[in-house]
Amino acid sequence: MRVSKEPEVRKQEMLDTAMRVFAEKGFEATTMKDIAAEMNVVSGLCYHYFQNKQQLYEEALTHYAEECSEPFIQIFRNTKQPLEECMKAVIAFLYQEEGKYKYASFFDKKGNEFFHRQLSMHMEEKIAPYLAEYLRCRSEMGEINVDYPEQTALFILSGQSPILIDERIPLKEKTELLHKLIYKILQ
Repeated sequence: MRVSKEPEVRKQEMLDTAMRVFAEKGFEATTMKDIAAEMNVVSGLCYHYFQNKQQLYEEALTHYAEECSEPFIQIFRNTKQPLEECMKAVIAFLYQEEGKYKYASFFDKKGNEFFHRQLSMHMEEKIAPYLAEYLRCRSEMGEINVDYPEQTALFILSGQSPILIDERIPLKEKTELLHKLIYKILQ
């Protein structure tokens, strides 16, 4: 029996299913037919929403980057919050979400480092303007010394990524290292 769903509901279901199948089979081995089969729909429905697997993945990545970025954006929007409190909020969130995020089984899977880097780059783009504004405000208040907030924000965001994805380092050591490095950059 055919189940009719609202287009946005169906599209999100397709994105979630695709990411689950990518995690199980790998991106290269997955076909649109596999995604449709997992959803119990005809493959033509997938092509109704997406031209191809690459477009589907890119949209899933974009939506997911927005979702993952939002908590950090909310932290950096509070420009009145002193740097130490801001860093504590970021670290608390990292501990809270460690390994629990929606598509961790795909992005954290060994061999998917390229995909993880794509996610990081999308998140950096989304977060950077808010971090830059936070740095600008904290610098104007005299708490830190930042002459180029936009570039500093990008430097911090792109520099933290290799540390956070390194599975050899426990989270406590990662956060201590990031804390130390960020303070050195901002002095």
